[in-house]
Amino acid sequence: MTTSVTTNVPSMKALVTATLVALAVAAVILVAFVLPAEYGIDPLHTGRALGLTDLAGANEAAPATKPAVQPGESRAPSSEPRAAASEARRTFINPVLVPAAPGADAPTVKDVFIPEREKFQFDSREYTLAAGEGMEIKYDMKKGGGLVYSWTASAPLAFEMHGEPDAKPEGKAGTDYYESYLLDDKTGQSESHGTFLAPSTGIHGWFWENKSDKPVTLKLTAAGYFDWITQNRKNKHTGFKPIDVDSLPAHPKLPDEIIK
Repeated sequence: MTTSVTTNVPSMKALVTATLVALAVAAVILVAFVLPAEYGIDPLHTGRALGLTDLAGANEAAPATKPAVQPGESRAPSSEPRAAASEARRTFINPVLVPAAPGADAPTVKDVFIPEREKFQFDSREYTLAAGEGMEIKYDMKKGGGLVYSWTASAPLAFEMHGEPDAKPEGKAGTDYYESYLLDDKTGQSESHGTFLAPSTGIHGWFWENKSDKPVTLKLTAAGYFDWITQNRKNKHTGFKPIDVDSLPAHPKLPDEIIK
């Protein structure tokens, strides 16, 4: 006896319809659930209704790795190699806005601080440069350290802001290698103000030259994260200790000037 088996093969129209339905369902799942949960993209507002956007905020806020130095942590022991310690910390500012979670008062902005291991230092000095005289002031800083500065002169001075990294490029060891940040050796300037972030561990600062035929008074004030100060004047190198901020006069010894 022979038994025949009948197989119903779906038509091409049925296959195309089933494929389109599957793609539509996948698209709905992607837009309604995956995008809100993974990326915080919620065009249908289903993510907010189901609390899926909270997952996106949590994923964005959580760092991939724990920062080497957290605010408030103590500085690495002084015996630790300075260059190695400096490379282990975040040395940039990259503000990222994390949307506010339900019930929160405000969104969070992360990566707006560069954590430091010690309090900042202060420096203030004044010089009179004779006609044709040049001099140099640099601050010993770790990579990513900040320096807020202002210098003014009674007449324009030619100058260059530059740095000498501790770790020199290959083939430059033992040389006077330096990197220039800002140069004006033609017309010169009578003032400069700014915030500097050290691109490398080393000494960073200015060389000024009085190209006029009269004396020029130079005043420099700086505050930031540096260990010591080096001066090169009249071919004499001198190292100075910064002013500790705790020694500066405070209120009421330095009274407020009321402006309103």
